Amino acid sequence: MGNILDYIDWRGDIRFYERPFNEVDNLIFSELAYVNMSGIIQNDEKVSLEELYKRYCSSSNRSNIPMNDPLPLFEKAAACDRFRNTMVMCFTEIVDAEKQIQFSAVTFLPEDNTVYISFRGTDDTIVGWREDCNFSFLSSTPGQNCAVEYVNRIASVTQGDIRIGGHSKGGNFAVYAASFCNSSFRCRIKEVYSNDGPGFNSTIVQSEEYLSILPKVKKILPESSLVGLLLSSAEEKKIVKSTAKGIYQHHPYSWCVTGCGFDEADSLSTESTLMNEALQKWIGNLSDSERKLFVSSVFDFIEASGAETLDDLNKNKMVSYNAILRAGTDFPNEKKTEIFKMLKNFARTSGEIIFNEAVKTFEKLKDQS
Repeated sequence: MGNILDYIDWRGDIRFYERPFNEVDNLIFSELAYVNMSGIIQNDEKVSLEELYKRYCSSSNRSNIPMNDPLPLFEKAAACDRFRNTMVMCFTEIVDAEKQIQFSAVTFLPEDNTVYISFRGTDDTIVGWREDCNFSFLSSTPGQNCAVEYVNRIASVTQGDIRIGGHSKGGNFAVYAASFCNSSFRCRIKEVYSNDGPGFNSTIVQSEEYLSILPKVKKILPESSLVGLLLSSAEEKKIVKSTAKGIYQHHPYSWCVTGCGFDEADSLSTESTLMNEALQKWIGNLSDSERKLFVSSVFDFIEASGAETLDDLNKNKMVSYNAILRAGTDFPNEKKTEIFKMLKNFARTSGEIIFNEAVKTFEKLKDQS
């Protein structure tokens, strides 16, 4: 069973004018958004993917997202006929802890004379994960608004059909931006891809703008998806097989590729379904103000510890579950019990040490209530 790297080995010699754009090409462009292009491409220039890779290799700034390293794909794509001549433009990156925003986007111009706007997913910054959690109680986030502005900007300086996509949070940004961009540009949008991207606050899902773009949205989920099932969405979903287990299926390299498409699964896994039901039930029982209280309490505590990245937290796991404990104590006893059940289910599913420790702590908290 192959993946996106194997796809390039199999079909990298076939140009876009020989075989049209497909869903695997979409995931490749979404993954390439994770490349750290800062300092190697100017905002007002276009360079080929091949040239961009050469610049990257000679740059001193070659760090990438630890959890989602795009370098193996970048190297292969830049060397193959299908992608090497793709033009790259308008790389943008904003990380602002005060405004609670982690945003990055880049635009690709493949040889089929179309435009692919790619939004980066969550990186390893704490502010990025905080913004993800803000989706649960905000109708829009600063990052989503940046995505709208970015689409309007690219649409105004390009021609032809537009595809918009992203992985993880980038998929959420793609759907949001397609929904709320300038109405004069929406007719050019051909497809919107959310690759295991989370959903939205119920206000967005019921909006006229979201419903109008819905027929063009393609949501792709691994069979044990967790991130892609968070919050509300009405997009048609394609379930694909993965070589990873549990939450690690979120990694794009684990998605199974056959030919020019993904190997479809019959349905979501039992663990994914149960976990989603538990999370939706818990989230659904909290008001927007309670969700905001919980999220703010957790991340205020984490940021006060001085942690800026997930690597910082990994070095001191006590910070994480103490933050959750502290947030839980702000709620009445019945809400504490709901939080405890949610964490216990997550720990059983993910097997992560940090959540196992949090469960033990919450069990003591419940006994003391």
